[in-house]
Order: sequence, then structure tokens, then C-alpha cells
Amino acid sequence: MNKKGSSGNSLYSAYRKIRFIARKGTLFTLPEQKEYGKIDFPARTFQIIFLNSLFLFLLAYLFIYLLNLFITGFASQANNIPAILYYHGVDYIIRGKDWTPDSINIVFSSSPLIMLFLSIVYVIIYVSVSAETGMLRLFLLWMLFFALTRCFGEILVGAIMNKGFGYVILYLFIMDTGKLILTFSTFLIMFTTGFFMTRHALFSANIYFNDLRRSYRMRFIISQFVLPFILGNILIFIVKLPEINIFDIAVNASMILFLIPIVFRSVTVEELYFDEDQRKIRFSFILLVATILFYTLFRIFFGIGIRLTV
Repeated sequence: MNKKGSSGNSLYSAYRKIRFIARKGTLFTLPEQKEYGKIDFPARTFQIIFLNSLFLFLLAYLFIYLLNLFITGFASQANNIPAILYYHGVDYIIRGKDWTPDSINIVFSSSPLIMLFLSIVYVIIYVSVSAETGMLRLFLLWMLFFALTRCFGEILVGAIMNKGFGYVILYLFIMDTGKLILTFSTFLIMFTTGFFMTRHALFSANIYFNDLRRSYRMRFIISQFVLPFILGNILIFIVKLPEINIFDIAVNASMILFLIPIVFRSVTVEELYFDEDQRKIRFSFILLVATILFYTLFRIFFGIGIRLTV
């Protein structure tokens, strides 16, 4: 009798469970499956990342470009060559026949050498603050990219176009074979540097996220680096109109040799976990205002020209 009663209770209990599930509407539906690694981000997250990085890109370019102008201008002044600094380059007040090999070597090699030293300083600073979450880290990273570009990119493009550092190569009487070796070596250095900078670039994600997973890593790389690089160079070109400096455009474009290995190697890097501190993804109006203000002043004052006299 007990067994019979127990069996009846079990059947009745099963009946009640089936009836409850049927009323709930989940009897003939599969449970919702959560996709591994999928995260719901706030609206316009990657658009905000792109815009913040774009303005930091433009500000970093302006800082390094002005530094490059003044380094070259003061180097020419040290060689008794007056110069006028414009937004599109340096105008040297000297006749072509008055240039000497020594003055050419000093004027056109000074900026790449100082930018190389500055790049080393930026790397040391960036590594030391890699755990920080402020956007100034990204500004520092963009300045590192521009400093490296103004060093190795100018050597590479100068060797090809016979301008800038290319004048130094010409006056050192380096033959075509030597130029080819120098060009290939510089290309290899830029590509390899980008390869080793991949993890440092990915670590900039801790500005916005607690981790960086493979499911959204490529979206982050494109928003943080690729799109700001493309649109930033277009905006720089527009700001410098009507003067078109093909050499400067080519040097800026050579930064792509750092970014290509970062894009491809980032796919193979393991998932990164930073911390559990709360992040707020916000668009920075301060960066927008600062970019507009500094570029307006840059275009006005350097449109008139700043003369460096001996």
C-alpha cells in the first residue's frame, strides 16, 4: 500500500510540474542560450572611442609637427640660415648654391635624430603608466607613433623621394644599392616595431574596459587606431589647404607600417583582463574644444609665418 501511494504521489507531482510549465509557455521552447564572450555595450560605445581617439590623434600630430618645425628651424639658424616656419613646412631664406654639405646634414638630420631619442623617452613613460586608465595614456601613445613616424618614416620616404632626410643621403653620396638597403632596413624596422608594440596598443583598452576579449577586439582596434588614422590624415590635409606638401603627406601615411602588424597580430593575442574598477565611457567635449582651438590658432599664426632670424 505504501509503494502504491508513493507511486501515486510521484505521478501527481510530475503532473503538476508539467501543468506549471505548460501554463508558463516553456514546455515546447528551448531555453535561451547565452553566446560565449558576447557583451552588451552602452549605446555608441565604439563611436565614442573613435571620436576621443581621433581628437587625441590630431592633438598629438600638432604637438610633434610643431616640435619638428622648430627643431629644423633652430638647426638652420645654428648654421646661419634664416628660416620662416609655416603650417605647411619650413621656408629657408638661402640660395640653393649657398647650401653646404655640413649645413644640409645638420638641418635635415636633426629632427629624425631627436625624434628617435624622444621615442625612447615616450616608450619608457608609457610602460611606466601602463596600469593607468586616463586618456592621456592614449595621447602619449599617439605621440610615440608620430615621433617614430617622424624618425623612420621620414628616412624611408626621404630615401624614396629625395627630400627631407633624402638630402642627407644624397650629400653622403650613398649609391643606389646603399639607398635600397637603407629603405628596406627602415621598412623592416617600422614593421617589426609595430609587431612588438601590439600588446602596448591593446593595453590602451583599459581606458574603457575591464577586459579585452576576442569577440570585440577587432572593433576596438579599428575604432581606437585604424579609423582615427584614416580620418585624422584627411582632416590634416584639409587644414593645410591650399598648400599641398606631398612629402609631408607621405611621411604621415607611412605610419600605416606600424598599424598593419598591430591589426594582424592582435588577433593572436590572448584575452586580456585588467581590473574590476568601474569604467564610464564618455565623449570628451574638452578634447573637441581643445582640438578646434589649437588648430585654429595653428592655422592663423603659422599661416602668417614665424620668422627665425640669425
